[in-house]
Amino acid sequence: MPKSKFNVESSEEESQIVPRKKPRLTTKGLRSSRRVKQKQLAPAPPTVVDLPPEILEKIIGNIDIWHHNRIRETSRRFRDISDLYICHEFEKSLYKNVSTNPQSYESAVLLGIRHATNVYVRSGFKSLFCGCLLPMLRDSYKNPFCPPIEKVTTFLVHFYSMVEDAVDGPASQKSRLLYVITLLRLFKAFRAKYTIVSNSSLPRHWRAVIELEGSWMGMLWHSKANALDFSNKRRNLLVILTELLIASISDKSFKRVWDCPSELYVFGNDTSGHKRAPRTVFTLTVYGTKTINSLFQTCLEEDDEQFTCPLQLPKGELMVDLDITSREAMKWGCPKTRHMTFSPFDQLTSSGEEEGYE
Repeated sequence: MPKSKFNVESSEEESQIVPRKKPRLTTKGLRSSRRVKQKQLAPAPPTVVDLPPEILEKIIGNIDIWHHNRIRETSRRFRDISDLYICHEFEKSLYKNVSTNPQSYESAVLLGIRHATNVYVRSGFKSLFCGCLLPMLRDSYKNPFCPPIEKVTTFLVHFYSMVEDAVDGPASQKSRLLYVITLLRLFKAFRAKYTIVSNSSLPRHWRAVIELEGSWMGMLWHSKANALDFSNKRRNLLVILTELLIASISDKSFKRVWDCPSELYVFGNDTSGHKRAPRTVFTLTVYGTKTINSLFQTCLEEDDEQFTCPLQLPKGELMVDLDITSREAMKWGCPKTRHMTFSPFDQLTSSGEEEGYE
């Protein structure tokens, strides 16, 4: 029986039908997830930041001092390494100059900066110290650690103002404690040039009378007192004492008039050694707790090798009265006695009463 046309076409269509292949299971997704897990578990490749501090300090030491500001802004890690390098170079230069010629100007400047800032650096302001020191090092490029006295003054004023901003202003408890400790350590640094006339401890206050031989200071003029002037006058006192200390260490005589934005100071140092050499008497009266009074007494008694700045500053009420008496300053028209009060409400007054030395 002949095949019909319909049957032929249907058979041809059946022959052309291809059976569907079953999809094979692929491990592509599993492999990618494994790779992600392996990447997560694998340690990150080391970078420059992971190098030891000693090696990073050597690397940064080969970079010009003008580029340290950019390095410090890169990260906290590089800022700490820059601090490490600057402090290491400072101490190395100090040791070199003091061991070679302890009375040279270079030794006196480095010692003066150290005594004026050491308490703050040990109290956690090391980075501020290095950051403020950089401009002075750049300005004295040929001999970075032998700056002129004008640069030292600018550095100290900038550093003290930055510290006051970091501790909630000059009237804060921490600011006043660090200031008085620095003041007493500066007196101690004069060594043979200073004398503790009296050092008495009473139940509610502690008093010390200190006499500096050859050094004198006075204030010729000051503007109307305001809150900002109080902090400026405190900073200026530390700056003047630092300059007098530098002159005392290097055994140099000088007279200087310092014109500040709101005050006019006159001070100097006399190394003649005669009996009528100028003298300045500082009478410090502290009203505070026994812990605070004993801390201040330690500042005057212990040497640099023995003294350690406390990690935690004592708490409690604190008020300090400071009387500065200089007969030599009267020749320049300054009041004989200058009274300063350091308290949460700072005041500063000057009086010209004719009082003798104690």
